[in-house]
Amino acid sequence: MNWGLILGIGIPVIVVLVIVRFIYRTYNELTWHLVKVDKISGNLEAVLKKKFDMIPALVEVVKGYAKHESSTFTEVAKLRSQWGKAQNTNEKIKTANMLESALSKLLVVQERYPQLKANRNFQNIQKSISIVEAQVLNERKYYNEVVRRYNVRVKLFPRNVIAKMFGFVEKPFYSKEE
Repeated sequence: MNWGLILGIGIPVIVVLVIVRFIYRTYNELTWHLVKVDKISGNLEAVLKKKFDMIPALVEVVKGYAKHESSTFTEVAKLRSQWGKAQNTNEKIKTANMLESALSKLLVVQERYPQLKANRNFQNIQKSISIVEAQVLNERKYYNEVVRRYNVRVKLFPRNVIAKMFGFVEKPFYSKEE
């Protein structure tokens, strides 16, 4: 038996098998994390939709008390529509941040109108929005953690080589703009 020939062929075959196994495992790992990011992104969008679906009712209650706040109403309606039409996560994040800012302006209107603050419908809607806002905060934290884990895998060597080969790219964090 010619051990030199066996080692000459065997070692390269083993090296190739190790590399193929690494590529296979890395691809599957990245795919698993990407699917998880997409799932959590969908959960976050569902909670945001629930929150933003409360806006028309809030606007109607506030309109009765604050007719001269029409620019805020228009902005809120426009941004709500824009959020629904957003095509990707970056657009959704940007629009959601603008919408949440406009919504907070709408909620601040109550400070100028004590009778609005006492309105039972307004109180109920505001309470519902607060509950959903807590859900949004939890989903946002979880989404950002899942994205962080995925992005680390996409960036670190040697996985980044595999990620580039198969088109895996970093995902944006969902941070609330101040």
